[in-house]
Amino acid sequence: MDRPTESLSIAEGGVIDPWVRAGSKIALQRRVLRLGKPPRRWKVPSYADSLRRNIKEVNIEGRPLNCEIGAKNVFYGYDGERCGVEQLALQYYADEGGGWQGTHSEGGIWMTIFGLLMWDVIFLEVCNVFQSKFQTAPLDFGTDDFYKSRKDLIESQLKRIQDGMAEEMLISSWELHQGTSCKGVNWDRHSMADLRAVVAGVGGHRLALLLRHLALDYNSWSSGMPDLLLWRFLDERGGAEAKLVEVKGPKDQLSDQQRAWIFVLMDFGFDVEICKVSLVSKRR
Repeated sequence: MDRPTESLSIAEGGVIDPWVRAGSKIALQRRVLRLGKPPRRWKVPSYADSLRRNIKEVNIEGRPLNCEIGAKNVFYGYDGERCGVEQLALQYYADEGGGWQGTHSEGGIWMTIFGLLMWDVIFLEVCNVFQSKFQTAPLDFGTDDFYKSRKDLIESQLKRIQDGMAEEMLISSWELHQGTSCKGVNWDRHSMADLRAVVAGVGGHRLALLLRHLALDYNSWSSGMPDLLLWRFLDERGGAEAKLVEVKGPKDQLSDQQRAWIFVLMDFGFDVEICKVSLVSKRR
């Protein structure tokens, strides 16, 4: 509409609105930086450097099976079989990318870990939040009140996780509740061995930061996590490490929600990167 000054003012208002969060906030912050250049604005916003941080990238090539515009990318995998872009990246990381094991789960595995480690928090008896015995979560789940009403218990659980008890808590919760419906928990998709490997690879400090982030605002942050969660064992004594990877095919771009998650994970000390898959040239 060719009204950049008005657009800038509205974006600046949105950035400080407490109900604008996660990817939506990143989108407005990026708009403010685009529109707020001199002489329209002389002062650089405090979040400018944070948004301009470099995100680690890995570039690999894939042999495409289809080249149709708008169609989902299909490639020949390292094993010669057809696969999607995420499976191609998993094969790369398992082989020349460093011998990683992993899963394409986006946020699914994290929601399962959150549910298992926070089971007692989720099903804590709080006034009026359970109206039916068939609920898989309290009525205030995903709201700001979820954390406020259970702060002491949540922080107690996070302290235990930070102190290295996450694996023990995970096993106990799995054995006590296996098969019981709980929001976010997928009993069939992830094995106990994989969940334990992730918890060991991430470490108690980073895991506690991530789970607190979800407890504070589950709804805003339950989508947009990196596609791949990778782990590998460093020695026979059980030492492990983890990596999160957002996979992008040819012409794909990061969404603002994905960008928001990557910045949060970087702030928490996670090893996170983007894996860009490009098409093998016709000559090759």
